Amino acid sequence: MTDIFISCSLKDIEWVKRIQEHLAPLLERKNLSLWSYDFIYPGENWQETIEKSIKESQVIIVLISENYLNSSLPEVELSLISKKYHQDSVKIFPVIISSVSQSSVPDLFQMIQAFGSVSKPLSDLSKEGQEKALSELTKIIDDCVSAKPQNIHIKIANMGNITDNVFVNIANNLAKDHEQ
Repeated sequence: MTDIFISCSLKDIEWVKRIQEHLAPLLERKNLSLWSYDFIYPGENWQETIEKSIKESQVIIVLISENYLNSSLPEVELSLISKKYHQDSVKIFPVIISSVSQSSVPDLFQMIQAFGSVSKPLSDLSKEGQEKALSELTKIIDDCVSAKPQNIHIKIANMGNITDNVFVNIANNLAKDHEQ
């Protein structure tokens, strides 16, 4: 299950790592998962993996740069992201990380308030300004994602030989279901 999906060019993976660092405490606290290109493993069908991750996500972060706009991946992802946006309650956060022309930004992302702008992308900010913007992105994401329940472990002690007690059987089955 993917809760937060990051769409980007592989050439912008350093930005992904910075965002992952900012999101790490949130992911831990709310028991959320994140997906980005560095989670595609050898032998996986990357298109199926991307499609599944987009469908499952509560939040989609799109790192917009010339690298992103000039790659072939956005064509595949943009249609999936657009479909998810129009059919589900997904939050999309365009993040303009480097200079791009306004006309090259996909229509979907022109309708949504972005972090950064075509006239002032994040890469033009000071390191401190970039960190502040990424912290703000994390705070806003925190406000719009739901925490997932933690795994429940039920331990029953001192029950003696009452192994066929209905309560014990139900509790054990629940514990097994939650561990899977």
